[in-house]
Amino acid sequence: MAESLSSDYPDLSGWTSPWSNYRFAVLGVGDTGFAVIDTLVELGVTPLALATDISEHILPILDVLAVDPVVSVEDTVLESALTDHSPHVLVVSPGVPADHPVISAAREKAVSVWSDIDFAWRVRDKHEHISPWVLVSGAVHGRRVAELAGRLLTAAEMPSFVVGHHSSPLLDALRDPHDYSALLVVATENQVSLLARGEGPRSPVVSACVEESSVLTDGALYDGVSVACVYRKGVGNTMALVEDADVIEGARAIGVAFDSPEKSDLGLVEGIIVDRAFLEDRANHALEVSTLDELAEAGWTIPEDLPVIVGAVAVARAFDVSPAVIAGVLTLP
Repeated sequence: MAESLSSDYPDLSGWTSPWSNYRFAVLGVGDTGFAVIDTLVELGVTPLALATDISEHILPILDVLAVDPVVSVEDTVLESALTDHSPHVLVVSPGVPADHPVISAAREKAVSVWSDIDFAWRVRDKHEHISPWVLVSGAVHGRRVAELAGRLLTAAEMPSFVVGHHSSPLLDALRDPHDYSALLVVATENQVSLLARGEGPRSPVVSACVEESSVLTDGALYDGVSVACVYRKGVGNTMALVEDADVIEGARAIGVAFDSPEKSDLGLVEGIIVDRAFLEDRANHALEVSTLDELAEAGWTIPEDLPVIVGAVAVARAFDVSPAVIAGVLTLP
């Protein structure tokens, strides 16, 4: 795999860690950036907020939190504020490109740069119940895979919640005392590009990307996975991303394809979606999930929806959701 980056500030590994001993800055103050700021304030930190624009509904709340933001379209203004604050850590919001000049300036000054996802992982233990994570990425299919996987898990009496890109902020869910069986975290490719590398920074149960082609260049999405790395088999680069990842011992690579599946894959046999990954005798048998005719009758667009369907089925099967439950959800009109 690619060279692993070390996990900065290992003493900041939980909700009760000494957060107030460090200075933080947050780049980008949309819904997620605000959730980061609000969380840091709850942890005893007064962060520096940097943004090119902040909505009118957020500004008054920042005032209540005693956070005085620096708002400017001039990168030099934001960089100067960063220099003056001299933070230990810069947390980057999802909408900020990885090549933003402020990020470059932070790295030049040896400031640790964290994605909001890595920050959230460190504070996931606010409540006694710690929800397992599923990390899903992909500009075309990612969000729909997460939403359908959430429906499948919930149908199996595993309450789940989709968070992240175009959904509720992940940090809001972590601070909610609700006991979820899974948090399905939708991550943009930009967010994934900022993830720390290696097994240590986070450990999702499942990570999934079923895109035909991904702009991701390393295995950070799959780093730390404990059960299943779901990837698109036969096209694109997601298999190479899995191969580059540093996973927990015992985690498996699960291929999603639309032809006859090999062992440890999900695919199609004579118009039937089958699972050869999550069963004991996968060398000789496969489990039937649903037929393409049943899916079309239920309103799915075939074959266009197959990456979403089979990707979500793979995630659900990693949680041991039965094929019967999955078929019941998929074939609802």
